[in-house]
Amino acid sequence: MESMTGYAFLEKNTEQFSFSIELKSLNSKYLECFINLPRILRNEENEIDGILKKRFGRGKLELNIEVYDWFSTKPVNLNRDLLRKYYRELQALSRELKTQQEVSLDRLLVLEGVVMREKSTLSARSRTDLYQGLNKVIDTAVKMRKKEGAGTGKDIQASLGAIKANAAKIKALSGGVSKALYLKLKSKIEALAASGVDEHRLYTEVAILADKQDINEELVRLGEHLVRFRQIMVSGGQMGKQLDFLCQEIFREVNTIASKSNSSEISHLVVDTKTQIDKIREQCRNVV
Repeated sequence: MESMTGYAFLEKNTEQFSFSIELKSLNSKYLECFINLPRILRNEENEIDGILKKRFGRGKLELNIEVYDWFSTKPVNLNRDLLRKYYRELQALSRELKTQQEVSLDRLLVLEGVVMREKSTLSARSRTDLYQGLNKVIDTAVKMRKKEGAGTGKDIQASLGAIKANAAKIKALSGGVSKALYLKLKSKIEALAASGVDEHRLYTEVAILADKQDINEELVRLGEHLVRFRQIMVSGGQMGKQLDFLCQEIFREVNTIASKSNSSEISHLVVDTKTQIDKIREQCRNVV
């Protein structure tokens, strides 16, 4: 069992720059990937997206990669022809205006087009370091999700145990309720029979009423649902949606038991059982 909640952060250096990777994993009905990359890594987005979708089955993933502190100097080109042209024009303007101000080189270098920097490119070594860091972050987040999922699994197992125990108590109590109902109906039948009521018709009505009060089928199905629930939990893979659906089926059986029973003791057990089901459903919403 794996939770959808996880977090990991890493900082690392390459031969070109330093970078940080932050990965957050949150609850979601589906797998959603939100990737924020610096300009130099934009071409890597599709591959990174593919890696995330391969490693995660469900959840909202937020990945942020930042690049800073460049170590290697970017190549610089000097447009000498343009620089000379600027210089001649400024010298001519200085003579025309009859100023004594010298045209300094530092002022010429900041003029548009004089200094040209080549675009930064990602080296093969830096790319390898980046993806190694990404995989390490993913491993950490997955480990956290599995650890939290294991804790969630223990809590769910405890709730399933409580539901099973309540079902056993309800079954034991239902036997006493059925017997009490039988004696009550028998007394009424005998009284009505003495007054000349058609016995065949009377017994038919009693059988229908007794069937409406019987909760044995619901208890059997409830037990089957609990067994299936545990089987899914140990099956591996994505199970959150299956477990949530099975919770609805369990809740339906418990509701039917509540509607059929007239016992206050059974009603109290039903309330506790519904509380346990709500706990499980809440936890299943965070399960992959």
